[in-house]
Amino acid sequence: PPRGPQPAINVWVTLGGEIVALTQIQKQRIREFVPGFKEYLSSGGRQADLSDRRARCELYAQLLSPEGLARMTELEFGQVISSLWASEIWGDKGYLVDKLIADNGLPRLVDQLRNLLWGSDALATRYDAFREQIRGLGPASTTELLAFVHPDRCGLWNDKVRKALRVLGFGDSLHIIRKTRISGREYEEFNRLLSEIGRELEDSGVPPLDLLGVDYFLFEVWSSAKDATPGPGNGANDFDHEDMVQRLVAIGRWLGFDTEVGSLVATAARVDVIWQARIANLGVVTYVFEVQRRGSADSLILNLQRAQNNPSVQRLVVVANADEIERVRGEIATLPERFRRAVGYMEVKDLVRAGELLEEFAEIIGRLELVQSQFGARGDRRPAQV
Repeated sequence: PPRGPQPAINVWVTLGGEIVALTQIQKQRIREFVPGFKEYLSSGGRQADLSDRRARCELYAQLLSPEGLARMTELEFGQVISSLWASEIWGDKGYLVDKLIADNGLPRLVDQLRNLLWGSDALATRYDAFREQIRGLGPASTTELLAFVHPDRCGLWNDKVRKALRVLGFGDSLHIIRKTRISGREYEEFNRLLSEIGRELEDSGVPPLDLLGVDYFLFEVWSSAKDATPGPGNGANDFDHEDMVQRLVAIGRWLGFDTEVGSLVATAARVDVIWQARIANLGVVTYVFEVQRRGSADSLILNLQRAQNNPSVQRLVVVANADEIERVRGEIATLPERFRRAVGYMEVKDLVRAGELLEEFAEIIGRLELVQSQFGARGDRRPAQV
């Protein structure tokens, strides 16, 4: 810890080069949610969650063990992916599984899963390698796999966790709260922070928890305060591009559109996502989405102008944070009216919120078990963690 006068703390944790103190205010906020969490621990809901956790741990112990990975087929891989909370947003999980296999190949998926879960390198190195090598599985899915295989030292990183940490008073001091994309080093340090939260809970009379158990506490924090926890706004200066692309695909498919990723819609115009629908005898209607995380606004605009050359394209949508949208809107303001009127804008926080609402809907409908997954995964888990 740094020398000199210090606030009243138990431990110091370094995150991304910053020193974050577990302050008395943060500890007090944690304790405020302890009574509600204890009530949850003694409730029937907790028993259902424990039963689900045991079932999933047993499933992953079988499928994701070194022996299970050695004989993994597309069916077993589908069982793993469709069982993730992070996959709950997908109404058609078969599409997601097929897309992952098509984009990566089953041998590479299995090899990278083996390295992620059982490799000899440091966790940070394995995490970064998996994220670099595998398309279509974001931080929420990756950390969930780690958490259920190694719950004693790996936690979940997702939108609800970030919001819960903000509620607990970490918003000003923990810079990764503003990010969906975190590095392996940041993930390791985040796990150490979860351990400190777990120790604080134990000091407050909560039975000892592993890091997956701490996630259940953070979920209760989010659930108790979700009406007062804003989504990422102008301050959310980073997000995961692939995560937003997959949200757009999932939402489009739920709405009944045919969706494609990285589609070439016109000459030299490859876009992030398209939604397509055939309307009676009128032909195909296409909606184009471009996710702008950072980079040249001129390149984005040129790509959209080229995409508009496709006569089926009815709308061009820019998905970005508020400040980036204003920058792009300013650039487009001087361009021809036909193009200006064709461009729409969606803030990342609104896309995230739409995904959350869809998750809630999927969870409600999933309880009815109207459609059984071809992989044998049930839909009665706790709300999704995207």
